[in-house]
Amino acid sequence: MDFVVLVKVVPAAEELEYDAERFTVVRAAAKLFLNPFDQRALRVALELRRPGERVTVISMGPPGAREPLREARVHGADDVRLVSDPRLVGSDTLATARVLAAAIGRVAHDVVVAGAWTTDSETGQVPPELAALLGVPVLTGARAIRRDPGGPGIEITVDTPLGWATYRATAPLVVSVGEKIAKPLRAAPEAVASVPMEAVSVLSMAELGLRPELGGLAGSPTRVESVTVDAPSRHPRIFGDGPIDERVARAIDVLRPMLSVPAVPVPVLPPPPSRLADEREAIVLTSDGEGRLDPSALGTLSEVRRAWPGCWPSALWIGGPPTESDTYRLDLAGALGGYVVPGLRPPLDARAAAGAAGALLDRRPHAIAALFPSDPFGREIAGLLAGRRGLGLVGDAVALAADADGLLFSKPSFGGRSIARIRSRTSPALATVRPGAFLAATGSAPGGGFGWTVVPSISIAPAFERTASGAELSFGAGFDGRDVVVAVGLGVGGPEGVERLRPAIHAWGAALGATRRVVDAGWVPRQLQIGLTGRSISPRLGLLLGVGGSVNHLIGWKRARALLAVNRDPEAPVFRDVDVGIVGELDAVVPALVGPLARALGRG
Repeated sequence: MDFVVLVKVVPAAEELEYDAERFTVVRAAAKLFLNPFDQRALRVALELRRPGERVTVISMGPPGAREPLREARVHGADDVRLVSDPRLVGSDTLATARVLAAAIGRVAHDVVVAGAWTTDSETGQVPPELAALLGVPVLTGARAIRRDPGGPGIEITVDTPLGWATYRATAPLVVSVGEKIAKPLRAAPEAVASVPMEAVSVLSMAELGLRPELGGLAGSPTRVESVTVDAPSRHPRIFGDGPIDERVARAIDVLRPMLSVPAVPVPVLPPPPSRLADEREAIVLTSDGEGRLDPSALGTLSEVRRAWPGCWPSALWIGGPPTESDTYRLDLAGALGGYVVPGLRPPLDARAAAGAAGALLDRRPHAIAALFPSDPFGREIAGLLAGRRGLGLVGDAVALAADADGLLFSKPSFGGRSIARIRSRTSPALATVRPGAFLAATGSAPGGGFGWTVVPSISIAPAFERTASGAELSFGAGFDGRDVVVAVGLGVGGPEGVERLRPAIHAWGAALGATRRVVDAGWVPRQLQIGLTGRSISPRLGLLLGVGGSVNHLIGWKRARALLAVNRDPEAPVFRDVDVGIVGELDAVVPALVGPLARALGRG
């Protein structure tokens, strides 16, 4: 079994420079290093390799990437190859996947391993798009991989929206790995410097047999229209002097008027279009990998009606059938049509689900868009569709808009410090939508009424056999519908610190969330992560306890009505991006805060 590891060389975020004309990152201007997620992928492949098997590292990037890629040789990669060509500048994920597929085709490969994310783009789209181009199945977000002793089987455990699932697989396949699977590899600078530059071979598009128009901006079905700085809009009031009780009292006085209004107004649906034109239909996947209603899809349906005038959303349900309650909620959220693909039994396989979505697109070829949740299941389906059909795919959309030239999607970029507005040059446009980005319309009566159309079932055998699964969250747990959310950071001190906060969280009627570093440490389940690679939420009040204040985490709180932070460090970055801050030790501030805040919330 031979392994190919995809490694991206990324810039340090604080050193990024930006080409305002091309809307691209100038990577040569910043210090470059191996993406930490891909370092994990390399460790996994090297540990899975047996005598006589090879590990090949393939990367795509500027000529300067050759230097840091030597680190892969230090760790034991048999071959390291860099695809570098000036005509690749500005490549989107599908153009990148095409180039990588061509490079992979030139080496022995059974299993392709990649990181689930890159620190500069965080889309998670390349592995499923690549799998589609290679014609092999894909699993994303692996937390553990094990080979059968002496056999061809592979056991892969992945994260799911509610917990985890284990699958049995055989090569060939593509798999991406998450943070939990291993620590990133690290090599001493002197060891990397001792590797000759010639140890990393360089390939051009011509050497791969690729036409120039397949790479760069010309070969990318999506294009960045603009990038704007996403600056904080809050005006912090920080209380760090005087007795703890006085700090708390002053903080509550500032918070009280903020808590008296809803976090975000519930959107009102505009009237439906007078004619449901085929070319204005936006298909929204509304079921999850277990064949249940995906609550985040309700907000997406409502946002299509609000943000894209003249467009109308239809609900796609794979597996099922949907219940009367599900149908009512979809109707209420604004769906004006619905399609059921029966015959696929949960747990759903992404390849079969992508086939079902593709079958619907064949029946509705003039649809303007197809939207999926930005979770592992949705990203795999969208990536497979994009790769198979050559469609533009925007990942992790947090806003929708339209102009005279068509649909626009906004997504966080450059580590969450800015917002990129992207247009797809293909129809339908594909996008994944960040869970929690949009609020669902609500009311006392359905929005328009619709019936379900049955789409003939397709026959695609599951690529993997699920052998075990477990829930780290009960169904329905999490942030949906909660008006108070507490996020814990490393400052809580560990799992025992999280447990000490439970009585306060209960008194405030709050949901528990966390930063990525807390999730990586295993203190709380990954499904409770808030931020760039987690959830976006819109509570009436967010409490950030022991949170340092990384931009990647704070981006998940953009729509919160009020933010209160508690940290013992008066210089903590979090205090720059909240409404109210209390400086002090958590063990002193939280007990003093429990009663006054509960009363301010109407729960005391």
